[in-house]
Amino acid sequence: MRKLPHKPALFFDFDNTLTHGDLLDELIERYSPNEEWRDWEHAWAEGQLPARECLRLQIENMRVSRGELFDFLGKVRIDPVFVDIVQWARSHRVLVSIVSDSFQPLISHVLKSNGVDGDIPIFANEVTFEGKDRLLPHFPHYDPLFVRSANAKARHLEPYRLNKIIFAGDGHSDLDAALVADVVFAKASLAKELGELGTAFYPFDTLEPVLAYLETTETAALAPVVSLVRG
Repeated sequence: MRKLPHKPALFFDFDNTLTHGDLLDELIERYSPNEEWRDWEHAWAEGQLPARECLRLQIENMRVSRGELFDFLGKVRIDPVFVDIVQWARSHRVLVSIVSDSFQPLISHVLKSNGVDGDIPIFANEVTFEGKDRLLPHFPHYDPLFVRSANAKARHLEPYRLNKIIFAGDGHSDLDAALVADVVFAKASLAKELGELGTAFYPFDTLEPVLAYLETTETAALAPVVSLVRG
């Protein structure tokens, strides 16, 4: 019997991948009452502060009410091509997930505001609100073996090793996930790091190249599977 092609599983970073620019950094800068967040960011970038500790300090330092924060998030626009990617994935019964060092309630609110309903798995950090303007971060997916991020992104890809893992990301915290993926779309610092390692990737700015790849390469690969299911 002919071996069927591996079905793809799609994983996307959130900040500066689905959004235009790093939304979490923008929120931290907007709602921080002082400039200490910059020192923590610099220490993390220099490898002097773990990602989880950096994020904890930055989020706990913010001052914003839940209402004000979510009002702002409701105006954030994502790359509109992501909606087309989700539609393609659903029509081909392909999993789409988000893996992010941001926070699940924030991501969910932005997606909903952009017409993406809530059945997409989101593997991210968590945050709760305390008092009128305090945020408390939680890191349920932290793993000290993955020091680049507060959320061990590569761990979320591991259950899909029998699939063709397609990953799109942009940053330092995405490298571990990119290195276990079969197909990688990269930009910004992730593209630079992969290039230095000699690891193949597709460059992207918007998500158009991801959709084009799915509509050509993956649609053709899935055609025999669809035919067998329908038959």
